[in-house]
Amino acid sequence: MPPFGWTSFTETWHDKPYPFISPSRPELSAAGKNVVVTGGGTGIGKATAIAFAQAGAASVAILGRRLDRLQTSASSITAAGPATRVLFETADTTKPASIAGALKSIVGQVGKIDIFVSNAGVLTSYGGVASYDVNELRRGFEVNVIGSLNAVQAFIPLAAPGATLFNISSSIAHLAPVAPVEDVFAYAVTKLASTRMFDFVAAENPELHVVNVQPGITDTEINANTDVKGVDEVELPGQFLVWLASSEARFLRGKLVWANWDAEELISRAEEIENSLLLRVVLNV
Repeated sequence: MPPFGWTSFTETWHDKPYPFISPSRPELSAAGKNVVVTGGGTGIGKATAIAFAQAGAASVAILGRRLDRLQTSASSITAAGPATRVLFETADTTKPASIAGALKSIVGQVGKIDIFVSNAGVLTSYGGVASYDVNELRRGFEVNVIGSLNAVQAFIPLAAPGATLFNISSSIAHLAPVAPVEDVFAYAVTKLASTRMFDFVAAENPELHVVNVQPGITDTEINANTDVKGVDEVELPGQFLVWLASSEARFLRGKLVWANWDAEELISRAEEIENSLLLRVVLNV
C-alpha cells in the first residue's frame, strides 16, 4: 500500500518489480534501440540502464560526473545484458558543451538515440522559505532545471524518428506541502519546474514519446543524507521505464505517472487517460 497515507491512481500498488513489466517479456523488447541515461552511475539511473540491457537494447550509454561510478555501473550493465553494447561518458549536465559533446560522441559510435532518460538531479537541503539559502536554491535550479534543459537541447537534434524521452520527476512536484514533505520546498519547486518544462517539450515535439515519471522512494545516494528511507526496490522504476518505452504505453504520452502504479490497470483505462487531463499537472476547476 502507498506510504505516508498517499492515495494511488490504480488499485494495485507496487514497491518491487512484477512480471508484467519484466524486461524478459517479449512485448517489451528493446532490441535495436540505443538508450542513453543521464546520472547512470548510481541508483535509479544505473537500475534503468540495467533493465534496458536485460530487455536486449542494442546499446546502453550512461552519463555522469564521476568516472569511477560509471565504470562500476558499466560492469553491472554488461553482466546483466552481455549482448548489449555498453558505453559511458563523463558529462556535467549543467554545462551545455559537456552534455552536447558526450551525446555526439555516443551517437558517433552507435547511431541516433531511441530512448533518452533525463535522470541526473540533486536533492537540495531541507528548510523553510523564510530562511532558505538562496545559493542552495540556485544550485537546485541549476541542476534540476537548467541541467535538464541542456540535456534536452542536446538530445533533440540527435533523436531517432519517434524517439522516447523520459524525465525522472518526483512526487514532491505535485504533493501538498504537508508531513513528511513540508521542508522540501526548494526541491519541490525545481522538480515542478522541470516537470512543466517536459510538458512543453511534449507539446512542441509531437513526434516524441515524452513522459514524466515519479520513480518511487528508493535507497539511493540522493536520499542517503536525509530522513527519507527507501520503501521501493530500485529495480521497480528501471523496469517500469522499460514497459513505458514499449508500444503498450503510448497512451501515456505527455502524462505524469508513478512507477508504483499497476501497468495493466493503466492499460485498462487507456482511452480515458489519453483523452482527458488525467495525470497532468493542471488546475482542476
